[in-house]
Amino acid sequence: MRKSAIVIGFGAFFLTMALLLKFYAYDKLAVIPMDQNTGQVAVDKNAYLFDAGTLKFQRTTLTTQITAVVDKKASEDYGKNAVIFNKNQFSTIPQTKTPQQAVTEHFAVDRHTAKTLNCCNDSQNGKPVNHEGYTVKFPFSVDKNSTYPYWDASIQKPMDMKYAGTDKIKGLTVYRFEGSVPRQTLVSTPKKEAPGFLFGGAQDSPGVNADWTYAVDRTIWVEPQTGAFIKVGEAQKQWLTDPKSNKSVQVLTTNSIFDDATVQKNVDDYKTKAMQLKALKLAPWILGILGILLLIGGVILAALVGRNRAQGRHGADDDYAGEYDDGEYDDTVAYDPDETQGGDTGLRSSRRAARDDG
Repeated sequence: MRKSAIVIGFGAFFLTMALLLKFYAYDKLAVIPMDQNTGQVAVDKNAYLFDAGTLKFQRTTLTTQITAVVDKKASEDYGKNAVIFNKNQFSTIPQTKTPQQAVTEHFAVDRHTAKTLNCCNDSQNGKPVNHEGYTVKFPFSVDKNSTYPYWDASIQKPMDMKYAGTDKIKGLTVYRFEGSVPRQTLVSTPKKEAPGFLFGGAQDSPGVNADWTYAVDRTIWVEPQTGAFIKVGEAQKQWLTDPKSNKSVQVLTTNSIFDDATVQKNVDDYKTKAMQLKALKLAPWILGILGILLLIGGVILAALVGRNRAQGRHGADDDYAGEYDDGEYDDTVAYDPDETQGGDTGLRSSRRAARDDG
C-alpha cells in the first residue's frame, strides 16, 4: 500500500503543478512589463524625396527613429491592468537637420492582450484621438489564421495585417504579416504648404496649400509566442496635389526597414522569453497527462496489492483448517500443559502421538 500511496502522491503533485502553470505562471510571464523602453531604427539608403529644408528632390538615406516608453507612474496610478505609452517617431536625412516627418502619440494598452484601451487621454501630435487595434506588439500566442488590426498613425485608423508565411531571422522563428493601405489622405496632416513651382509654376510663384496623400505596403515579422515585432518594413509613397489644378507630384518613395542592429537586439531580447512561454504552454499538458496516468496507476496498484493480501489470508485459513479436517487429528486426546514447559509444545506433542497411534 505504501508504494501505491507514493505513486498517487506524485500523480496529485504533477496534476497540481499542471494547473498552476496553466492558470497562474503563464499569465505572470505573458504580460507587458511596466518598465518597457524600446528604441527602433529603420533605414532606407535609396529614398527619393522632396526635402522641405533645401526645397530640392534628393536621392538619399532616410533614417527613422522610433521610441516607445512606458509612463510607469501614470500606468500605476491608473491601474486596471493598463500600461501607458509615449511613442515618438521622426525621420531625417543627412542633408538637413529638418525632420521630414514627426509623430508623437500617447495611448494605453492592456498588459495581457496588448490591445488599445482608450482610457487615458489618447492623443496624437497633441490632439485627441481614439487609438484602435494593436500599436507596439501583437497579442501573446499569435494565431496564423487571425487578421490583426494594426494602428496606422498616418490615416488614424487600423489597417488589416494578415499572415503571409513563416521565416527565420537570425535563428529565431517568426511569422510574417503583410498589409496595405491604398492611396488616401493623411488624416494626421491632410494639408501641407508647398512651393508653387512644384506644380509647374515659376520659381517665385506663390505657395500652395496642397492636399497630402499616402499609400503603404507594410510587413511585420512577429515572434509568435510573445507577439513582439522583430522587424518591420514599409514601402511608402506620398503625394502632394494642387487642389486648384488637381496636379499631383510624388514627393516620397521609400522602402524603409529595421536596421541590423535593431533586429539583432530584438532577437536577443525576445528569444529567451519566447522559449519560456513555449515551455509554459507545453508543460501543463505533459504534467497533466503524467499526473492522471500516475493517479490511475496508483489506484490500480492499490487494488492489486489489496487483492493479493486478501488471497493470501484466505489461503492461510484454508491450510490451517485442513489440519482439522483430514482425519489425522483426534480431538479426544487430552491436553496437559504440565507435560512440557510450554503449552504449545504440549499440544504439538499430543498431536504427534495421536498421529502415531493412528
